Amino acid sequence: NDFLTTSDGEVVPIPQHYRKAEKRFKVLQKVVSRKNKGSNKRKKAVKKLAKQHKKVADTRKDFHFKVVKRLLDQYDIVAHEDLNIKALSRTRLSKSVHDAGWGQFLSILKVKAENAGLMSVAVNPNGTSQTCSNCGRTVKKELSDRWHYCQSCGFEADRDLNASINIKNLAVGHSASSKAHRVSEPIGGVDGKPALYCVSN
Repeated sequence: NDFLTTSDGEVVPIPQHYRKAEKRFKVLQKVVSRKNKGSNKRKKAVKKLAKQHKKVADTRKDFHFKVVKRLLDQYDIVAHEDLNIKALSRTRLSKSVHDAGWGQFLSILKVKAENAGLMSVAVNPNGTSQTCSNCGRTVKKELSDRWHYCQSCGFEADRDLNASINIKNLAVGHSASSKAHRVSEPIGGVDGKPALYCVSN
């Protein structure tokens, strides 16, 4: 539903750059298909379509840079799921995956963190959504289930927030079953900044 959710509850909405421009793409593609192959008019139409694609790509990249900057300005360590982007792009969510551009975002995050002397940490995503971050019990959910509720301990939260807390636990060396309060304090920060800021998508 969102681009990312952090372990302290901040949500960054997904801009959906491609979806917002999709109608424009279809119009431009029709213009291209109606022109004769090899004609100057077709070449101009193709150039116009390519320009629109580049505009969307540049807007998405700018969004990624701004989100990364905001995270690294506030936190020393950013933990995230070690996503298999290629596998996700072959599912029914492929259009959303490409539109979000998580692969590009994580690449920018890694480079910018290293350049700033900070860290980005990829953790195994296995169980992060299905495990209760408060008691460690497994709470089975379908992808459509967006709310986490644990009958064992009564803890409830947005699905992505629960997953983000599990990612945070994993990043500091605890299993996903570690209780959230065990890592509720910042660790190893510098310059007075909290050291951990985890995201789930």
